[in-house]
Amino acid sequence: MGNTNVRLKELPLETKPHVEFKWYEGLALCLAMIGIQLSSEVMNQWGAYFYSPSVGVGRTIYVAVGVVGYIFIAGTVWDAAIGPFVGIWSDRTKTKPGLLRLVPIRGRRLPFIFWGSILMTFTAVAFWYPPLPRESTLNFVYGTTILCLHWTFFGIAMVPLNSLAPEIARSESARVKIGTWIAVGMIVGLAVAVVLPGVLIEMLDPARSVVLTETLGAGADISAAGAAAEGEEMVVYSPTGYRRLAFLLALVSLIMFQFPVWLIRERYDSDKAPHEQHLFIDGLKDALRNRAFMIYAMAFFLFAIGFQGAQRVLPYWAELGLGGSESTVTFMMIPFIVMAFVSYCFIPLAAKHLHVKWMLFIALFIIASGMPFMYVVGVADWTPGAKLLMGMVLFGYCGVGQGIIYVMMTPIIGEIIDYDEQRSGKRREALYNGLSAVAWKSAMAGSIFLATTSMSVWGNSAQNNTGVLLVGPLAGLFAFAGMVLICFYPRIHPARGAER
Repeated sequence: MGNTNVRLKELPLETKPHVEFKWYEGLALCLAMIGIQLSSEVMNQWGAYFYSPSVGVGRTIYVAVGVVGYIFIAGTVWDAAIGPFVGIWSDRTKTKPGLLRLVPIRGRRLPFIFWGSILMTFTAVAFWYPPLPRESTLNFVYGTTILCLHWTFFGIAMVPLNSLAPEIARSESARVKIGTWIAVGMIVGLAVAVVLPGVLIEMLDPARSVVLTETLGAGADISAAGAAAEGEEMVVYSPTGYRRLAFLLALVSLIMFQFPVWLIRERYDSDKAPHEQHLFIDGLKDALRNRAFMIYAMAFFLFAIGFQGAQRVLPYWAELGLGGSESTVTFMMIPFIVMAFVSYCFIPLAAKHLHVKWMLFIALFIIASGMPFMYVVGVADWTPGAKLLMGMVLFGYCGVGQGIIYVMMTPIIGEIIDYDEQRSGKRREALYNGLSAVAWKSAMAGSIFLATTSMSVWGNSAQNNTGVLLVGPLAGLFAFAGMVLICFYPRIHPARGAER
């Protein structure tokens, strides 16, 4: 390990600890987090439902429910695999623009954000245009290809973007502050990406109407849905609402990602810093030996399988468990967002007295204890109004935990990166953010498998919704496992990097 204090003193002024950030840099990151949510959560929340909706309600099924999960598993596995390589690519990029930089943007993070956000605008829209209006293998191939392309461009922008926060805020107090900026952006972005689409999809779908099934003839909507009896009324849905929404959010996301490109000044200067070899294999070995990182990664891998599994099934649960539609998701998510914002009133105060480990433990406990009640509410013999009310209460409770997680993610990953620097003498924000993305994206693949397998085995139809309702308790088990594991996260001394 050597004399790490000497290494730290040799770094240029721009990379020394305690360099604070400007308020407008925090705002730029806040806005960019909104872009992250718009570029990812709409697909995560509504993508599987769009390609393989509930059976028997009049929606076009593009891919069977037993297969649709593999679109998103393939996409997320691909995303997880390229994340570390994007990180090491960014870490090794020269800050001074060279001849090959078409737009001469200075920095080793900002050029990636610029180009990645532009390219993923096209894939964010194209995903919602499967070629055939019926269940087809071609739709499966198309969806998988476009999603992999989208996560490629998303990773090119997202990994360097997440690396900016621990670079421009190097003290623990500054990281809590910038973590709050980021958390606000994540919650606002989540509100736009998860709360608003439920209402906007219906508003932007002019073709939605109630018709008699006998007037539909041999339409794809009826055959794909498994359809009601002839002569009964049912709603006919079109993909127009989803497509218009995707175009709108992709445009807003592009604008949000551009703010840090033009407002943030990167502190690191590769011309002034000592030459460092950022080899991926060396970084991977160091990360595997970094106990703090491994516990963090495994804890959130398990937790995210559960949390994101519940998220994947939410549109199905709203429709089949609560008797609602897309707009029902909006009503449930409003208290989730409100309570997340309310939690920001006490999180900074609590963080002064509790280590980041215990703050995250509380957050994971709140969410893990809430998710099993999705089954209880779904099977309860209540009126639709009472079910909706209880769903809102449940999601408001979970919102407190989500608010804590968003604030504390920057301090914990920053602490892990500092610890790695003290051990190795190298500053590798992007590498660790890329490796962190492996855990989150792998969990996303696991969550999709959990949700779609449950629905495929135990049912996701109007006649049998058991597979939808069981996702809540199953998700809770994974989340509780992550909560237990985070207890073993070591306390790291800020000066010496020593574990306690």
